[in-house]
Amino acid sequence: MKKVLTIALAAGLALGCFALDKIYKGSSKKDIMCYYQGGRFYADAARKQPIFHHPGNMVSKEAKATLKNCIYRLTGDRIYKGSSTAKQDCIATILETKTRKGDALAAKVFEGFVVPRDKKTSYDKKTRIETVTGYKLTADSVKEIRPKVLFTIDNNKIYRGDSTDDKDCLLTYTGKFTAGRLLFMAIELAK
Repeated sequence: MKKVLTIALAAGLALGCFALDKIYKGSSKKDIMCYYQGGRFYADAARKQPIFHHPGNMVSKEAKATLKNCIYRLTGDRIYKGSSTAKQDCIATILETKTRKGDALAAKVFEGFVVPRDKKTSYDKKTRIETVTGYKLTADSVKEIRPKVLFTIDNNKIYRGDSTDDKDCLLTYTGKFTAGRLLFMAIELAK
């Protein structure tokens, strides 16, 4: 019995390694924009034409992302131009509003450098979902601001602005993504 369970577990993990997530244009699952697997975005399902490499906190068009060749750097739920982490080079900040085990289920992407403060959360033990029920946004951790909402992420879709209407849907994706990958997808793929 132990051998059967071990084999079943190993097979399940192996299948997970080969999962290929799809990213579509708009709200329907008709026009495939690209594919994602193992830290890389591909132009084709055969994974022969890599577009972007996003193994960690850097994104590159080269086979290996380094500080010299990265086009974006992701640090602390923020995306920066090139390899910079300077406040003035911050393109956007993501605030995860609903998460499950590290995957962002819903989020808001704000323009520029934003510091979320005084977050109030709730946790559903049954679904294991943590939801942010309230927060304040600042640029300096003190004075509250109202930054522009660039994108809203919800239900495996990325929408333009502070909307969840299908007419504002820029892309749809399969699979589960962390906040950093969703932030990159919103900034680069949803252009």
